[in-house]
Amino acid sequence: MIRLLTELIKAYTAMIDWKRRRYVYELEDDIDELAADGSPAAKLRIERLAKRLKFERERITRSSDRDSD
Repeated sequence: MIRLLTELIKAYTAMIDWKRRRYVYELEDDIDELAADGSPAAKLRIERLAKRLKFERERITRSSDRDSD
């Protein structure tokens, strides 16, 4: 029973990590698409997405640092 719970927790953790990585990749893709546009509205959107991307990357780094303790 404990092994099953351990495996479920590992699977859940892996799924959450995958979702975070996928979200970061989607943000990067959005930035790339907007960069091709070059309009002022696209530049503003890129700035906002870049801030969100930075936050997400820091959050991922902090969570992995916490796990290593």
